[in-house]
Amino acid sequence: MIKKIPKRALAACASLLFMPVAWALEPFTVREIRAEGLQRLDEGTVLTYLPLTTGDELNDITSRQAIRALYASGLFQDVQLLRDGNALIIRVEERPQIVKFEIEGNEKIGGDELLKSLSDLGLANGETFKRALLDQVEQELRRQYYANGYYDVGIDTTVTDLPNNRVDIKIKVTEGKATKITDINILGAKAFPAEELRDQLKLKPTNWMPFQKSDQYSKQSLGGDLETLQSYYQDRGYLKFNISSVQVSLSPEKKDIFITVNVEEGEKYSLKDRRFSGETILNEDFLFRLLSTKSGDIFSRKEATESANRIEAALSDVGYAFAKVTPLPEVDEDKKQVSLNYLIEPGKRAYVRRINFTGHGDTNDETLRREMRQLEASPFSKSSVERSRVRLTRLPFIEEAEVETKPVPGSDDLVDVNFKIKERAPGSVQFGVGYSGAQGFLVNASLTHTNFLGTGNRVQFSVDNSQFSRQFNFSWTDPYFTEDGISQTVSTYYRKAESVIRFSSGFNSNTIGADLTYGIPLSEFISLRAGGGVAHTTIETFPLYSADEVLRFVRENGAEFTDYTLRTGITRDTRNRTFFASRGMLNRLNLDVTVPGSGIEFFNLFYQHEQYIPLFYKFFIEFDGSLGYVDTYGDSTTVPPYENYFAGGPRTVRGYRDGSLGPRDTPFNNPYGGKLRTTAQTELIIPTPLDSDGKSSRVTLFYDIGNVFENPRDFEPKELRQSFGLAVSYFTPFLGLLELSYAFPVGDKPTDEVDRFQITFGSGF
Repeated sequence: MIKKIPKRALAACASLLFMPVAWALEPFTVREIRAEGLQRLDEGTVLTYLPLTTGDELNDITSRQAIRALYASGLFQDVQLLRDGNALIIRVEERPQIVKFEIEGNEKIGGDELLKSLSDLGLANGETFKRALLDQVEQELRRQYYANGYYDVGIDTTVTDLPNNRVDIKIKVTEGKATKITDINILGAKAFPAEELRDQLKLKPTNWMPFQKSDQYSKQSLGGDLETLQSYYQDRGYLKFNISSVQVSLSPEKKDIFITVNVEEGEKYSLKDRRFSGETILNEDFLFRLLSTKSGDIFSRKEATESANRIEAALSDVGYAFAKVTPLPEVDEDKKQVSLNYLIEPGKRAYVRRINFTGHGDTNDETLRREMRQLEASPFSKSSVERSRVRLTRLPFIEEAEVETKPVPGSDDLVDVNFKIKERAPGSVQFGVGYSGAQGFLVNASLTHTNFLGTGNRVQFSVDNSQFSRQFNFSWTDPYFTEDGISQTVSTYYRKAESVIRFSSGFNSNTIGADLTYGIPLSEFISLRAGGGVAHTTIETFPLYSADEVLRFVRENGAEFTDYTLRTGITRDTRNRTFFASRGMLNRLNLDVTVPGSGIEFFNLFYQHEQYIPLFYKFFIEFDGSLGYVDTYGDSTTVPPYENYFAGGPRTVRGYRDGSLGPRDTPFNNPYGGKLRTTAQTELIIPTPLDSDGKSSRVTLFYDIGNVFENPRDFEPKELRQSFGLAVSYFTPFLGLLELSYAFPVGDKPTDEVDRFQITFGSGF
């Protein structure tokens, strides 16, 4: 921050400079006051700052006060007091007015923030020019560049005088190249190799890597690295570790920086014992389970702090919102041991007075309030408040939710919980094109609103038209059909298709149907699925072009039938996001059964397991496995061809043509699908600078395995197809979700249809 020279200091210096003028005047009573030398200002402005008026006596004291006040206004660079009879003459020389102020070339420092700071100090168009302030700004700019490693910076200040006591000011900055860190030397380190210690630092010596940023010195970065170094030692038992000195040296050419850090490691300390003091509130056995260290372990400041944080969190969950736990080390220097005393200060138990929402626009208050797991008038619970925040962010029309807990003024046991909501557009009208390997090119139009009339209800209508099918869908979802959180979804649909996937087995199908489904929450993470549906289907075959399997199905079941389906399932979902998740797990088991008396009696059993495993930094593993089985029961003997499972492609086994794996029809040898499908996709998610939070793009290395079998008894591990490769997923403004992958099939057969590069985009699939 650029500091301003205090006006009082300038005024004091100026008054001392011009005091002889005041002393030369004999005391007299002022009958008239006139101002001379004014150019831009009027006489009234001068009189405003003058602590004298007609009738006052001008003497040594009042003259000094008058001069100080006029200089303190900052408007004048010269002030004289003169006498003409009983008239006081104030002769001034105004400071110039800044007509134009500009600073250029400062790409690394400041920007709009710097201009605002300078404007606040008085360096801006229309302000009064003060030379001392301009000199101070130049020095401060130079200091900031030095602190960020730009020692070759040039700062050229030009003040151009203009008519009518005005000036133009231009500061031209020539930044030059950042001085590079050539070497970081850590002296006095014996417990750890110097290279290991340097690896902990963000600042690095310059190397061959292009676009390296870590070799650019800054005072702030060095300060952070020194704290990191101290923590590294103290987390490994070196309680008395100390950085005795730091030297930063600059080469004569101002191109290289050498950093030397002198350290004193001290002795290594172990943990003797642990105990609790203060008002523990919770059972001590429970408190000990919250500690991550035990007696005999190496002392770690990090583990002590994290243990204290866990105790605070446990206390906050039973109402002690402002509990404070301080780990106090008691050192035995002779034995080099540390006893940790956790001082617990719970404070008063807090209750929630109000829960407030801001920033939620047209969303009804009740729509947000029903997601709360923290209730008003209940004891404060930190975990309940955090879970409430997570539930808000999982709503499709909420982009972000921040929470703040504030004490109620005048009360030591009441708090307000304030949620700041940032909404995203709840509705969209789309028309576009897409592409998928299974359906080819798509033309789609949809109307979606996820927060209809602020109620949180979802309404969707869509039309999709591809090379092989045409679909119309309408659905209405009320996530709180009952106050207990049971959701209801009503949907209707019409589908006309020439084939199930883009490989035709020579039949057309027409289906019209409706579904009614309920979601029943059993706990915070577990829910049941229950509902039913009815669908009427007709199949058209062609004696010369239909596959033998299709013709056999029609002979056994007819070409027209009505199915009544019972839909059940159970889901456990602990993911942090419903899309592009990075932690948690999803387990889903669904069973759909056409009830006896339907045109075809069959069931469809599907299980999915999705898991996210953190590794290091921002790397993590995503595993997505599934097992699907469809079969007939009762008098039916053949599964409808449109209910078969298919495999191959982006969502099952990449590197193989979409839907091409598994059984084939006769006599055309086109993929026909099967009753059993098993697939697993394992991905290593690689963090990229394009998307720091991983919410809109993803780059992965993947390994896929799976296949489809005509019957469960046909399953053979050696028939599973495998592939590995690279995949990219990205949200685009016009195409929706864009997915690209390049795969290398493993152990593929000569009859397999390999498709290494696969692309899917659009929202129509």
